[in-house]
Amino acid sequence: MASPIRTAVVLAAGMGTRLHGVWSELPKGFVEIGGESLIERSLRLLREQGVERVVIVAGHLAQAYHDLAARSKGVEVVENKAYAETGSMASMAVALETVFEDFILIESDLFYEDRALDSLLTADAPDVLLASGPTGATDEVWVEAPGGRLRRLSKERETLGEVSGELVGLLRVSSELAARMRRAYLGFVSRHGHGQMAYETDALVEVAESHPVYVCLIPDLLWGEVDYPMHYERVRDQVWPQWLAKRTTE
Repeated sequence: MASPIRTAVVLAAGMGTRLHGVWSELPKGFVEIGGESLIERSLRLLREQGVERVVIVAGHLAQAYHDLAARSKGVEVVENKAYAETGSMASMAVALETVFEDFILIESDLFYEDRALDSLLTADAPDVLLASGPTGATDEVWVEAPGGRLRRLSKERETLGEVSGELVGLLRVSSELAARMRRAYLGFVSRHGHGQMAYETDALVEVAESHPVYVCLIPDLLWGEVDYPMHYERVRDQVWPQWLAKRTTE
């Protein structure tokens, strides 16, 4: 088993424009499912797994996360001031200015079972990407991982040699992997003159060519990303009720 992890980074700088009409007064991490916001649910699950430090990278409507941190033990907020012009890797790079240890990376707009975290925290490898079976949620990112090692990620399924699962949005990151991803980002900015780089489909895939990143597949994982109104409705009306039903029978 790899070293224990006590830190998490939450990427929460996005503008959430695709949720307007459903949720627009707060960042999309504050979307509520079953009376609990997505971000507070993640914080609770992380605490239950022994994670002591959570660094949230805010951007759009950042004050909401500062207010949350003020009432939440072990939660810090850093800001990607250029959130409107940069991608998710820029936000991760901001976190890496203060996070030097191994950590769990989580996207703020996810609803997921607690076993998703457990599988990463108890993994044998230091760098592990979580994947699920097909959800049918739309806007999926597909994972190609021959032999369990990440090769490519793509929204265009037909471009992959094989499909090993669907990207969830949780990643176990060693300090070495983080440093490599940061170097990839700095190189990207140097070459392109902007920071519109995605942490997963761009930086992680680039680094995975020379550094092993393994994929943990949970075929029947209950989870959902809340990026569009239809995503919200799916999580509210399908995923959450299924999770409740499963919980009552365990």
